[in-house]
Amino acid sequence: MADESADRAQASSDALRDELLARVPSWYTPYGHLAGTIGVGIATLSLALYKLAPIRALELATIPIAFVFSNLIEWWAHKHVMHRRRRFMPVLYARHTPEHHRVYRYEDMAIRSVREFRLVLIPAAGVLGIVLLSAPAAWLVGFLATYNSGWLFLMTTALYVVGYELTHLCYHLPENSIVYRIKVLRTLREHHARHHVPSLMQNFNFNVTVPLGDLVFGTIAPSERVTAALERAGH
Repeated sequence: MADESADRAQASSDALRDELLARVPSWYTPYGHLAGTIGVGIATLSLALYKLAPIRALELATIPIAFVFSNLIEWWAHKHVMHRRRRFMPVLYARHTPEHHRVYRYEDMAIRSVREFRLVLIPAAGVLGIVLLSAPAAWLVGFLATYNSGWLFLMTTALYVVGYELTHLCYHLPENSIVYRIKVLRTLREHHARHHVPSLMQNFNFNVTVPLGDLVFGTIAPSERVTAALERAGH
């Protein structure tokens, strides 16, 4: 029975993958998508470096603070927006839970062609939108602290979003990819893959980059829960 259930899940994910890829516009270019995402980070970094005055040592503390802030926002958004249907942004839930999680499962995480960048990466315009949404927080940091602190905050949050996208893409590359020669990436991929176990995805492993938020809020999936979930699914 477990094998039959696994076969049905595989057939369902394959059918959905084909359906979603059939919807990809003919003008879509995977590497253009990736370049646009990285370009947002480079543009923000370049602007910040241009605007920065000579930096005092204390102002550098803004970088780890912005990193932690971004990590906790990542955790919150993944848990409460991407896995909960909300009236204000239903597309995030629709693209993530019913689509991304059905196509990519714990035992089948890898993309099969570069056109699947479309199924893994946020649109580059979305990455830009997230950076723009962080601008008011950066302005507030600049107002309350220093001018440089505001730009360092914006720069760090922008690079964090790009880092999120690149690490997420790495986790969905084939297992023989060169990136998995790096032990830390193999470990982080396993953390993310456990989030793709259907019975665990609503409650565990919401961080994609670094599992700081999962550690703080106690949402790292216990190994015994993972083992039991996989056994029930026939793995």
